[in-house]
Amino acid sequence: MAKKKKEKKKKLLSPITTMLLLIFIALIGSSWLAILNVDSTQTTIENGILETSIVVVQNIFSKEGLTYFFSNIITNFTLLEPFILIVLSLMAIGVAKNSGLLKHLFSPLKRLKSHVLTFIVIFISVIATIIGDYSYIILIPLVAVLYQYINKSPVLGVITVFIGITLGYGTGIFYNYNDYALGMLTEAAAIVDVDSSYKFDLYSNLYIMLASTIAISFILTALVEKYLSKRVSSSEKYSDELVISKKALIGGLITLVLCLVGTFFLIRPGGILLDETQTHYVAKLFSPTSPFNLSFMFLFLFIVSLVSLVYGVLSKNFKNNHDFSWAFSKEFNNIGYLFVLMFLASILIGIIDWTNLGVVIANQLISLISLFDFTGILLIVITFIFIILMSIFIPGSVEKWVLISPVLVPLFMRGNLTPDFAQFVFKAADSVGKIITPLFIYFIVMVGFIQKYNTNENKVTLFNTMKLIWPIILTMIIFWLLILIVWYVAGLPLGLDTLATM
Repeated sequence: MAKKKKEKKKKLLSPITTMLLLIFIALIGSSWLAILNVDSTQTTIENGILETSIVVVQNIFSKEGLTYFFSNIITNFTLLEPFILIVLSLMAIGVAKNSGLLKHLFSPLKRLKSHVLTFIVIFISVIATIIGDYSYIILIPLVAVLYQYINKSPVLGVITVFIGITLGYGTGIFYNYNDYALGMLTEAAAIVDVDSSYKFDLYSNLYIMLASTIAISFILTALVEKYLSKRVSSSEKYSDELVISKKALIGGLITLVLCLVGTFFLIRPGGILLDETQTHYVAKLFSPTSPFNLSFMFLFLFIVSLVSLVYGVLSKNFKNNHDFSWAFSKEFNNIGYLFVLMFLASILIGIIDWTNLGVVIANQLISLISLFDFTGILLIVITFIFIILMSIFIPGSVEKWVLISPVLVPLFMRGNLTPDFAQFVFKAADSVGKIITPLFIYFIVMVGFIQKYNTNENKVTLFNTMKLIWPIILTMIIFWLLILIVWYVAGLPLGLDTLATM
């Protein structure tokens, strides 16, 4: 019996092998669909007018496809922004950890009960979506260190914070740039085909966002404690020789306050780090061309490094400049596996993008919704499920809403459902879809960090990672559908002066 179990373990596919297999499937699958001339109708908004075009699946094995494939393997990887951001994040967390600062901050949390700590981590993960994808970059490695210091499995911390951020993207207490970008697309879709007077309001989903944020935090806490905690256990205690110093903490806090005050002056209205071409403050702060957005991780690294230097010197954990210098690199131990996974993910994503495979599938699904005369609850449920399926191939929220909104928003409005509700249904389904696709780069980041901290005899695979979180995914699908249906049936306000129905 034991021999059979060993043989079974040997057959498990490593994440790298799985990614190579997915690349092969994408190459063959897209080429086969291209040979069959599979296409889709795409509706977009150009200069305030609906434009319809045909999108075909391109053959990667054509001359143009092979030229693209070989010419862009390195380019796609170098343009993969999360790769560089992860490097900066690990530098910052490494210096903070080795200064003793994180030990000072995290060690007292050992006294918290498990469910209280889990709730805090998840709640912070949900509200951290205000800084967009930086929440993954900072919190995944940071929470792993937190769980180390409280003698819980860092793997558990990595998965917990990942599901908190990802599922929290559908809601949150504060609006982020993603909400603003989606809202502008929603407004354009409503104006162009149904209601020329419609204006999107950032607070239109405020009440349902607040309610779902609180509910998600409690539900995910219960699910993590019931399913994950029992399956992911720590087999060893973590300890180091770093000194904790109250004087050093005070010095570090003073330094932090000074840095935050300086940052505030840079991003205050009229500040030099704002994108003044935008109208809303959130867009000025986090638009793709905003100096603050472009320099966010550098500012994070600079502030954390300065605070850690003060703490490390005052606590004498940094005895000389060599201790400070080496601290930046210490969190890179066992992280090479993640970089390999990200390289393979960049190849897979590049193939899906160039062949139009994801776009064609998304267009086919949205066309299928529009073919049927669905209204009410049925329209909500079908849309929710189809958006999850689309997200497997196009995990990017804005990229997907560009394709979907010109069709879905008018469809909802003609079914007596508001554009604001259509956007919230999309966000909820999108958050679930992201958590189950290897095309979502932060899913790959999660798997890479699981591999970094994995000390069990069980090998890390994409499939057993998915198996760990599958009960949570199914529960959240049911939760979101209940929230959406209850809000619709009860006629509750979505936000300020906004309902689910028109």
